[in-house]
Amino acid sequence: MPGAPVHSRMGLLGQSYPAIRAGTHCAATGREFLPGERVVAALYVRAGAPIARADYAADAWDAGARPEGDLVGFWRHAYTPEARAGPAMLGDDELMDLFEELAGASEPRQVAFRYFLTLLLIRRRALRLMGTRPGLLLVLPRGGTGEPLEITDPGLDDGVVADAIDQLGRVLGAPPDAAAQPPTGGTVPA
Repeated sequence: MPGAPVHSRMGLLGQSYPAIRAGTHCAATGREFLPGERVVAALYVRAGAPIARADYAADAWDAGARPEGDLVGFWRHAYTPEARAGPAMLGDDELMDLFEELAGASEPRQVAFRYFLTLLLIRRRALRLMGTRPGLLLVLPRGGTGEPLEITDPGLDDGVVADAIDQLGRVLGAPPDAAAQPPTGGTVPA
């Protein structure tokens, strides 16, 4: 089953979003993870419930195990037992995997999640903001060249975006940042 929430706060559209610990056991088999084992972390929602996380052994995930509810996104990482209290911090590689996994998202919830994840990755300097177009952010991965990736802006006001970035950081285990603000960039001609 998913990791236990360690705290909660009111979030976007009045929903409560818990900070979620990484799991220590496979959600499908119940087997305890071994240090260094490849694990798949999945974020999902069920009707009327806040976002949740479930962790799966890579072999269980590859065999088709999935959480019940709507899958928001997932990423692969090496399991590391937590030596500290609080949610685990995801590295840039895991966040970029999640970002890439959401590239083909069309469901509004996933589009908004990818947008917020993009903002978090810009704050962490894993993505560079190259500019904007109406309804789009234009970004490149750190060190990347070529045509920027177009990220759909879900059209939320700055206060909601800043709150959602903070919530995303808490759900994914990032440290809080009081200066969470949406990025601003030059406009790129359409």
